[in-house]
Amino acid sequence: MSEVVLITGGARRLGSVIARTLIQKGYRVVVHYNKSEEAARVFEKTHGAKIVQGDLSIPEAIEPIFQEALTRYGEIDHVINNASCFERGTIGELTLEAYQRMMNLHTTAPLFLSKALYHHLLERGRTGSIINIVDTKVSKPTASRIGYYLSKSALLEQTKVLAVALGPTLRVNAISPGAVLSNGDEEHFKKMEKILPLGRTGTAKAVAEAALYLLEADFVSGIELPVDGGQKLL
Repeated sequence: MSEVVLITGGARRLGSVIARTLIQKGYRVVVHYNKSEEAARVFEKTHGAKIVQGDLSIPEAIEPIFQEALTRYGEIDHVINNASCFERGTIGELTLEAYQRMMNLHTTAPLFLSKALYHHLLERGRTGSIINIVDTKVSKPTASRIGYYLSKSALLEQTKVLAVALGPTLRVNAISPGAVLSNGDEEHFKKMEKILPLGRTGTAKAVAEAALYLLEADFVSGIELPVDGGQKLL
């Protein structure tokens, strides 16, 4: 049987492109969603994925979400931690509630999903992988999204720590997308087209192809793979 991939936040935007790409390559996919039920149902019907719902910003919900996802195919080989909230907020605007929500979603949930997958694979005597979706701008953050960049930076460091802690059962890698999907700021995309070394913005498909590579690269662990048109060089 083909391998099973759980993709968090997989019903829309980048997650749905990754999920569709993996299904086309023969993977069995479980799409997690929180509020995007309609999109998840459509994706399930259209592409044949299994779906599971839950709020990963609530720590107590993480293990039940994994266990529920596990019932869809009876096994999971890989987890792609894609679920995200791209919240604005300067240090003056940041609340403890918002900070904890972003840390839970971007750092705590990936950690404990990784732990759950690790024990699941140990019991089966199998190996698998984790892919964490970060952000190329964590290396040069702005002041406008303090909680977001703090939590994504922590996820990048977590990638390295878990690559050591969970090997050889799990390979753990990160993908850092750049300008591949607009959040409504078209001026930013026009700017990036002019300044990126490649002279153009990217696509979600490029990130999906990077994920496909990391799922199959069985001697690669602990790396950050930027998919950003050279943005880290600027």
